[in-house]
Amino acid sequence: MLNSPGIGSGLDVRSIVDRLMAVERQPLVRLDTRAVELRTQVSAYGQLKGALSTFKDAMAKLNDLTKFKVFAAKSSDEAVLSASASSTAAKGTYAITVNRIAENHRLASNQTFADTDTTTIGTVGDTATITVGSNAFTIEVGGKTLGQVRDAINNASTNTGVTASIIKDNAGYRLLVSANDTGSAHAVTVSYSGTDPFTLQTLNTDRDSSGSFTTADLDASLTLENQFNITSSSNSVTDAIEGVTLTLKKSGTITLNVDRDTTAVQVAVNGFTKTYSDLIKTINQLRSQALRSDNNALLDIESQFRNVLNTTVDVEGSFDLAFAIGISTQKDGTLTVNGTTLSNALNSDFNGVANLFADAEQGIAVRLTQLAASFLSVGGAIEGRSSSLDRQVRALDDQRSALGRRLEQVEQRYFRQFSSLDTLVARLQSTGTLLTQQLSALSSNTGGSR
Repeated sequence: MLNSPGIGSGLDVRSIVDRLMAVERQPLVRLDTRAVELRTQVSAYGQLKGALSTFKDAMAKLNDLTKFKVFAAKSSDEAVLSASASSTAAKGTYAITVNRIAENHRLASNQTFADTDTTTIGTVGDTATITVGSNAFTIEVGGKTLGQVRDAINNASTNTGVTASIIKDNAGYRLLVSANDTGSAHAVTVSYSGTDPFTLQTLNTDRDSSGSFTTADLDASLTLENQFNITSSSNSVTDAIEGVTLTLKKSGTITLNVDRDTTAVQVAVNGFTKTYSDLIKTINQLRSQALRSDNNALLDIESQFRNVLNTTVDVEGSFDLAFAIGISTQKDGTLTVNGTTLSNALNSDFNGVANLFADAEQGIAVRLTQLAASFLSVGGAIEGRSSSLDRQVRALDDQRSALGRRLEQVEQRYFRQFSSLDTLVARLQSTGTLLTQQLSALSSNTGGSR
């Protein structure tokens, strides 16, 4: 193969072949261009699939009526008590007095020690059994220093819920043992196999006016509606008011108001319009760019989503269309929501709004979830189109490979042909030069004979 001008004739073989091959490669260039277009379309359908999947997931959060049964529990004094409400709550106002909050059981040794790392305690082999509520674990204390006893408690694999620490006062070092959780259900007792080396005493005080400390003093106490007394081992009380969790912080009296959280529902509806609009924006973008040739398919997808919004539903309540609660369609197909209209709808018929979106059979979110799932399903429209494009890409790759091999053969043939031509021209030039020389010599001889 020649890569430089002709050796014999000076013929520019490389330039000639390159120009011829530029013409020969035009079909390959067209195939390359088409392959890029198809791969761009495959990527675009991947983008559309992602947008549909995001939309489906967002709709799934709105297609259950419990998602709309959102309640807010507001305390008149969050420093005393805060609260949260679940979908099982009911609207109401409650007077609550927190008499005392639950405490962790805390004990300190009456026995003091001169140091934490030298003096050993008891006799080697002595053990202590620590019981938290009804669960117990045992550690060795005999022959250990105070610091080693502390570590033995904290590092015990069977530790059932206490933490040990050491404090120092004017008398010396003391061991402290504290329950990790509050209330009488986690009261701590300690027994020993030998002599009691610590004489642990409870630091908690009598809080129920019984005359002395009992484990009941560890429990929280509250009064509901000035007459119903409630105790709890935890400062998180979940069974006093159905569907409401009370978090006790300190003693005091508050008023708790439980009502529907219309703000949360408004946020959800606004989230719906945004998610829907984002999907439509993606479709519009793809229609104007990578999927211009698939405009009809995109129009069909958009049309089916729009039909869900435009179809009246027969559900319990005052509303049968999304547009009745303030949702409207813009020129580009995206949605917007009128906050005032939505607020009025929620205040006038909260359950009607919930049913409009989440009725098990006709709810807008339910049907949109199903529609998006159908587009994404195996054998669905998106997968079908993507698979078709993938097959076209593979077919084009095969064509490009075959054409590439043929072009290599064509290029080699051109080089052989022009190399032969170069050799032939060189021979003809050599012959011509020889003839010229001979004729010149002949002419000279003829002139001399005169």
